[in-house]
Order: sequence, then structure tokens, then C-alpha cells
Amino acid sequence: MMISENIEDYLACIYDLSIDGGVVKTNQIASKLNISPGSVSEMIKKLSSLGYVSYEQYRGVSLTDEGLTIARRVKRRHRLLERFFVDILGMKTEESHDEAMKLEHTVSDESVERISKILRDPVVCPDGNPIPPPDIPQPDVSGLSVQLDTLKQGESASITHIASEDLDRVRRLISMGFVPGHDIQIDEKVPVGGPLLVRIDGRRIALAKDMASLVWVRRA
Repeated sequence: MMISENIEDYLACIYDLSIDGGVVKTNQIASKLNISPGSVSEMIKKLSSLGYVSYEQYRGVSLTDEGLTIARRVKRRHRLLERFFVDILGMKTEESHDEAMKLEHTVSDESVERISKILRDPVVCPDGNPIPPPDIPQPDVSGLSVQLDTLKQGESASITHIASEDLDRVRRLISMGFVPGHDIQIDEKVPVGGPLLVRIDGRRIALAKDMASLVWVRRA
């Protein structure tokens, strides 16, 4: 079942408000989301019917196990994206939150786990809040991916991850457009150790062989 952005926002909000294990009041949710109490009450009824929350009148709302799983997944996406924006793209911490909000509902769990690997599996976001652990098996690309420089001229592939302990090199590659999930094509392989001429996002880029070996791809 596809979960709407609105539902994810509510569950993530309840997760934040109940981080100490307490029951959350509907007026707390309304205040945090800047929504009318009446709208919150209607959504809580829907979430309860879906099995995502438990609600007791005059007491409040708490997440069920299923609701908690979804909320943790959203918070993991959000906080890993914040780390990515700050650590890799050099964005200010205060700006990373808004950028993460734009993507937290659209980026896939698989892509998030690849981002986590690039960042060496951080456990806190830039603000120091804990990053929930993954609730799905992390993708094993070892038998599926090959290094970019092993592709033949004319071959196409999709970037799976960047393998390097040198964050400066990772930042440089990502700034050039070598982002997991993007499609890439080998236009030309210059002989005698020359660069690879690749096409990505409609741009033609010359990439040194040592840098190309850090980019791992899955053949189309």
C-alpha cells in the first residue's frame, strides 16, 4: 500500500512528540504542524482505522508498531539527507532541514541506504538527533555493480554507489553529477590511460581513470 506524504508527515510528527515514550495530545500535533485541531482529529481517526496509531479520548495518541516503523523510516531518510547536504554538499545545518523536507518522501529506501554507506553510516544528524537504524536489509551491490572504468565504449549503466574513504573525492564526484541512481553512458575511452568521456544528465564530462574507478555502476 502506498503511504501518502500527509500520513508520513503526521506519523513523523507524532514520533517527534513522543520521543520520550509519552502519549501525544492532538493540540500538540496541531501546533507542530500548524493545522487546525479539527483537521488533526479527522486525520487521527483515519490513522487509527489504518492501524497506524492508537487513540484514547481525553488521553491522546500513540504510534502502533506499524506506525512506528513508518515514522522511523521517514526520520531516517530525513536525517541522512541532512547529513548528506551538510557533509557532502557543504550546506549550512540550518538550511539542510528544509532541503531534506523536499526529498524525504520521494527518495527510495535503497537510495537512502547507499547515501548512508557513502557517509560511513552516521548515527546522528547535524543537529545531534539520533538517526534511526534501517528496518530493511541494506542492499548488497557487490555482485551487481562494476567499476565505471570497466565499461566498454557505448555502454550505459546506472550509478549505484561511490566507494572511497576520501570525502573530498566523494564531494567532487557528486558535485559533477555522479549521484547514485543517475544514468550514465560511456561516450569514449581515451587510450593509454586517458580519461573517460561520459554522458550524464545531458552533459559530457571528462573523468580521469583513477576517479572513474571510484564510481560503481550497474549495467543497463
